[in-house]
Amino acid sequence: MPSLLRILSKRRPGAIALAALLGLSVAGLSSAINAASGGNEDAQRAFAKAQEYQSRGDARSARIELMNAIKADPDWIDARIMQAETLLKLFDGIGAQAELERAFDLGLDPSEVRHLYGHAFQLQGNWNRAKGQLFADDIPSQHQAYAARITGRLALQTGDDALATRAFDRAIALDSADPDLWVDIARFRAGSGDQAGAIAAVNEAVRLDPNNIRALQYRGELLRFQFGLGAALPWFERGLQIDPNDVALLTEYAATLGDMGRMTDMLTVARKIISLDGRNARAFFIQAVLAARAGKYDLARVLMQKTEGELDDMPAVLLVQGIIEHGEANYNAAIDKFTRLVSLQPNNRQAQNLLARSLYLAGNADDAIAALNLQVNNSGADPYALWLTGRALEALGERQQSAGVLNRAARHDIGPKAAFAPDVPMEILRAEANREPRNARVVIPYIRALYDRGDFNQAYAKAKQLQAGNPGASDAHILVADTAMARNDYSEALAALESARKIHFSESVMLRMIDVLRATGAMQQSGEVLAQYLSYNPNSIAGLRWMAYEHLETENWEIAGRILENLRKRIGDNDALIMAGLAQAYTGLGQTEKAINAGRIAYRVQPSSPVVSHLYGLALLADETRGKDAIDLIQKAVTIVPENATYRRSLAKAISVVEQS
Repeated sequence: MPSLLRILSKRRPGAIALAALLGLSVAGLSSAINAASGGNEDAQRAFAKAQEYQSRGDARSARIELMNAIKADPDWIDARIMQAETLLKLFDGIGAQAELERAFDLGLDPSEVRHLYGHAFQLQGNWNRAKGQLFADDIPSQHQAYAARITGRLALQTGDDALATRAFDRAIALDSADPDLWVDIARFRAGSGDQAGAIAAVNEAVRLDPNNIRALQYRGELLRFQFGLGAALPWFERGLQIDPNDVALLTEYAATLGDMGRMTDMLTVARKIISLDGRNARAFFIQAVLAARAGKYDLARVLMQKTEGELDDMPAVLLVQGIIEHGEANYNAAIDKFTRLVSLQPNNRQAQNLLARSLYLAGNADDAIAALNLQVNNSGADPYALWLTGRALEALGERQQSAGVLNRAARHDIGPKAAFAPDVPMEILRAEANREPRNARVVIPYIRALYDRGDFNQAYAKAKQLQAGNPGASDAHILVADTAMARNDYSEALAALESARKIHFSESVMLRMIDVLRATGAMQQSGEVLAQYLSYNPNSIAGLRWMAYEHLETENWEIAGRILENLRKRIGDNDALIMAGLAQAYTGLGQTEKAINAGRIAYRVQPSSPVVSHLYGLALLADETRGKDAIDLIQKAVTIVPENATYRRSLAKAISVVEQS
């Protein structure tokens, strides 16, 4: 039978005294549940300390005190139940299961803790046993909201959105004041593409309990997604003030610090995680990322091995594993990792580029071209993908095709980033979209197909319909912006991007906003958007590149040069536009030798680029002895893009300078 003492006390200190006041016999209760104890004095003292730690959100310290309580009185059911609850908060499903089963041995009725028992199995990924507990019809009414919430979590993990919706709706009906419930709902909404709904849910969780660690952590994660890395840190740090030893929170904090380039801080946090949890796979992975970025591939491999394969199916881990293999010239092994990554994320251009590069270096030029076909056959192809495809075609002896692709890369004028063309026939896509016009998963491929074949008006109409049905999804607004830009409707595009920015101020949103604002002549507003993005994402290569270009346009040569030199240190000399920008900055500063050196490197990387030829030519023009070479290069830029007035003016200036010298 259940412990009446535990029911009366609800696991609060002073339970023995309360039982005595009610005239209950503690000894009689113990004998009724297989001699289970009511908690001796030492156990009760440790138990009270554990409750104090729990009230402060310090689950780790509570766990230690509960270990002391159980050691002092192994037969006290209440201590074991509270320890199970604590272990669940620490994501230890196996430990929680063990404590509950010991309590069953002591006489606890399983129906009283089915919500906890099901939670323990859910954490272990044992879906069937979890459902067996959570779906039972004898769960006490006071625990049914908890059981519904964990059912929602289980449904999320198994991809059952319908069950998740029912479970969370039931949990709200039973207990809408549970902050943990709103955190879970926020995760559900975010996974469904409703970012605005997710933000509203986690805000509700924080309102209900401003000191809830999980709510603070997920608010930080959503802000990281919504605005950028820097926006998340205050929320993580606020949570760590409450519990500086929370491993899940420390892990997100360390990952964010690393992405911001604060490597020393990241390493400090990662080491703390390992001191708390010596087998924490993510902490070792974070350190492996740091080692790989530094080119220390041997160390990165050792650190990855310490994850013991626990994270091997995660895309980010496959990426790092592939980079390690590639960095050590194990191209076939790198191909295996990148192939798996592309299969998981078929629209990931970075993964496609890395796979193609590994294939190319392994001597498989045909396969490298195939890996990049999706990009190269669209107007928004990545310049590196075009360059690599050109080189692969060249290796196969297809010089005419190679020249065409390399010319596309050289022009740096690749148009908007077009969506990937789906493989499904248009008729099927249309039928599915018409059947479920507000289902983003069905409609987006159809809009992409319409866009890809140039039917911008129809794509825009479908995107507007999708936007109306999914106002909380950033991607819906971006699709409207893309299709509106294709129709030269910049006002509509900007309005859609503003809506997207409020939900997720991503790099793609920032770049699109800059494109639209610059196209309409709103240069100051464009700079403000860029500055806001960089305030949250100070290490964004795309953002810093644009910042440098804006300083070049306003002739702030020193600032532009400093930004570009920092980018050069991070990504090397193989970015022709960065090197050409440096040539322009050093020319403006009067540092002719540096300008010519930078221009020479840019020209070696992309000799057919009009931008590179023009800026390298201007650098040479600053050297009185290189006037003829300067004219040849600027003439080349004019020949490639004869309609460019800037190039024609530079050519006239160069000819005049040479004639006067």
